[in-house]
Amino acid sequence: MYTNLLPRYIRPARRQEVSGSSETKRFVRSVCGLCNGGCGLLVALDARGRLAGIYGDPDNPWNKGHICPKPMETAQILNSPARVLYPLKKERGHFRRLSWEEAVDLIADRWGQARKNYGNAAVAAIISKIGGSHSKFIHGIFAELTGLSSYGTSPICYESERRARISLFGSAATPNPLADVMEARLLLLAGNNLAQTKAGQFHWVQEARRRGTKVIVIDVRQTDTARQADQFLPIRPGTDAALGLALLYIIITRELYDREFVAGFTRGFAGLAAAVREYTPEWAEAITGIPAAAIEQLARDLANLKPGLFYPGRGLATVSNGTGALLAFEALMAILGNIGKPGGGIISHIVDYGKVQGLIPPDLISKPEKKRNAQEFYEAMLRGEIKVLYVAGNPAVTWPASRQMRAALEKVDLVISHTLLMDDTATCADIVLPATHWLEEASAQASVNRVLQWREAVLEPPGEAKSAAQFFRLLAGRLHLPAEYFPPDPASSWELEREFTPSIKGITIAALRSAAGGISYPFPAGQEPHRRLYEDKSFPTPSGKVELEQIDAKILGARYPYFQDILQAPGNSLEKVTDYPFLLSTAKVAYHYHTQCQYSSWARDLQEPCLEINADLAAALGIRPGEELIVETAYGAITLPARPVPGLPPNCVFTQPYYGQAVFSREPANSLFPALTDPVGGGFMHKNLQCRISRALPGREGK
Repeated sequence: MYTNLLPRYIRPARRQEVSGSSETKRFVRSVCGLCNGGCGLLVALDARGRLAGIYGDPDNPWNKGHICPKPMETAQILNSPARVLYPLKKERGHFRRLSWEEAVDLIADRWGQARKNYGNAAVAAIISKIGGSHSKFIHGIFAELTGLSSYGTSPICYESERRARISLFGSAATPNPLADVMEARLLLLAGNNLAQTKAGQFHWVQEARRRGTKVIVIDVRQTDTARQADQFLPIRPGTDAALGLALLYIIITRELYDREFVAGFTRGFAGLAAAVREYTPEWAEAITGIPAAAIEQLARDLANLKPGLFYPGRGLATVSNGTGALLAFEALMAILGNIGKPGGGIISHIVDYGKVQGLIPPDLISKPEKKRNAQEFYEAMLRGEIKVLYVAGNPAVTWPASRQMRAALEKVDLVISHTLLMDDTATCADIVLPATHWLEEASAQASVNRVLQWREAVLEPPGEAKSAAQFFRLLAGRLHLPAEYFPPDPASSWELEREFTPSIKGITIAALRSAAGGISYPFPAGQEPHRRLYEDKSFPTPSGKVELEQIDAKILGARYPYFQDILQAPGNSLEKVTDYPFLLSTAKVAYHYHTQCQYSSWARDLQEPCLEINADLAAALGIRPGEELIVETAYGAITLPARPVPGLPPNCVFTQPYYGQAVFSREPANSLFPALTDPVGGGFMHKNLQCRISRALPGREGK
């Protein structure tokens, strides 16, 4: 039955025009920029060069024609009436049009005054949707020259994962390409609903399983991915770290680890062994709900079915115990010898390809006077310490404590929203600038398969839309920054970036344009491209080895291992159990991966915001599908229609994180979460917050 659902969100059954015109002139190849899947696309253009539809490219070796709904929804998003076409300035609560020259002059004046009077730390940026490689490069150079503090997707998506992997291996980037699963004997997915979140790439898992790879899924609920696995291990929310620690205990005490790898390429094994000596399978069973025998069997599978791969998802990384779980599972892969091998290692959605080194002379580099983490950034805005804020994203919906974020934006003297759409954040801004879409800007696109692909601009930007690269070049000119560090176009920008980035120095723009399927990285000058990291067993850590014993307080701020009862996590407490007996989590869905997907009627028709609740519990309480429920935490309440789901844990409810007021006239789900970060990982938490639910009686609706 399940396989009949796949075409609904994997790819369309046939090409369908979406612009109202059946006169298609040509198809142009492109690469999706909505996530790091790197899916190849065929973009249909009509006779006038307008977007007529988007389909999967069957000749792309990575997605092989498969795509998820996100790119298919793009035509409607780009043609939405909410698309911003001209610079706007808010005056007396209303926006009026102004020219780019007026806008940049105003911004430059306020930007310069803020730095002069209050220091570099008075200016900041939120850049979750900054654009392609050209825009990211130009922004990075601008930030180095001006001391601009920037907050990307890390605090809301992968900060815990980044810190854990740097502490272990010296780099946060994914060590293995997803395609390595074809050479693995075992794939362990934890908190990762890949069938929904990377639907265009999920075929790799399906094909590997058909060839004999054992696929095991650990998750709180039986997801689409879990239904297609060989084994599903349901786990209690926020307890993955306990499972990981017990697996380490078994592998070490039973001496099932790779002695040669541990002796030659790790540091701190004795300390790790001592740290986990009390974490027995029986201890973990009481915490996780997974029987001790099943934990023992999982450990044996991991030891016997090698090479093996571990692929964590946001269900593991965006919880209070995320760092401890990641440290445990990734240390486990290391001591089993599953590092630097075809089919052995770790897959991640972090696809960094290195940093620019030596481009800006030291005497020109400027730094902010204060370094603030994401939680402190809220506080700085609310205190009025941030005078100018540039936003390329929609933090009023995607960041936690949405009401607090809106209040914080009001405290900033000048908020600039550089955006495709007049979304929740744009309505809070003082200046709104029209942004280009990734189909309108050439770029190098990194992907989960550890390749870089080149994407040409296939559409002309509408109105007066400009990329972030164009904006920062204009602003740099007004601020009299040295022009030689701001190349004018994506191709020259890439050539300058690779010249000063050792890991991609061998990847020329000409090679990218001619390479079918892209080029693997790292690709240092004079060498061959590398498909995966650590094949030479050399690690960029202080010791040059895998650091199993976590001692660097600058990275984690605490010694390993780290595990905490979920009811004692930030935002929760044992005292709240009676008043807030449920746990609330947010989870991405295929149709609404980003807030911009709200602007597609297809996406709205297929998936609207709802509160998923255990079907048996709903029946016992007489809750009907679609009935409005109030979900309330200590930080707020919202109203959502009920969606009973079979097999959901009875004490857990789920909703989606990317709906906002601009389209659905509903308070974002993230308004229910506090702006508190994991004390070890440093990221915001979007799961396992104590809550209660009730019927939405007249006059009691959540606001």
